[in-house]
Amino acid sequence: MIAVTSYILLGDMLEHLFKYKKMSKDNIAFLRYQDRLTLDKVIVIGEERSCLRIEGNEVILLKPIEFLLLLEELTTIDAERLARHIEWSDFERYVAEKLRLMGFDYISSYKHNRIMRFQIDVLALDLVGKVGYIVECKHWRKIISSSQIRQIVKDHTTRVEKFLKSCEWVSMEVSAIRKVKYFIPLILTLYAQKVYIYNGVPIVALRFLEEFLAKADTYADVLEVRKYVNRCYVS
Repeated sequence: MIAVTSYILLGDMLEHLFKYKKMSKDNIAFLRYQDRLTLDKVIVIGEERSCLRIEGNEVILLKPIEFLLLLEELTTIDAERLARHIEWSDFERYVAEKLRLMGFDYISSYKHNRIMRFQIDVLALDLVGKVGYIVECKHWRKIISSSQIRQIVKDHTTRVEKFLKSCEWVSMEVSAIRKVKYFIPLILTLYAQKVYIYNGVPIVALRFLEEFLAKADTYADVLEVRKYVNRCYVS
């Protein structure tokens, strides 16, 4: 007689963790051997990075985005599947915090209701380099079509142009924009190609944000990334 063993797939277990924000450690025994080793490793590192907390027999998910980036770094797991269970507001807050740690001044969820109405997810200002990034956070829950990308880029370009036309009004609330010579539009997503330029607007996966910003001048010159002059700049 042949014994039949039922296994839980690693992807299913991680999806449960992202959906319910916790899972039982007992279930790890039902993974295949290699998957158990992988999960044990990411749990240890996740706990070290404060993405996870162990409470008795349960693994508690504390920081979904940080843990998702860790999984992408260490495994071949389907990030798109797990990202469906991350809230957009969490994504925007994480982006703002990431930029702060990189040394940017930033404003989150800026709403302008004067002459023109528009909203900026994150406004990131490098006051040393005199460049600003007008960031749209797109937490896509599925792969989107080229026509959808075209519309998203068009909408963000319109948003950026409204911002620049209203810079005198904006500077009354955010005086630091007068210290920025150029603004670059940027769309950030949890999953995308490394860096994808569409009509001059970069679409960057979050895990490549630091690399993109470090090479922003190169991208602007070689790949013709849009770079808007700030007419409200004061030297």
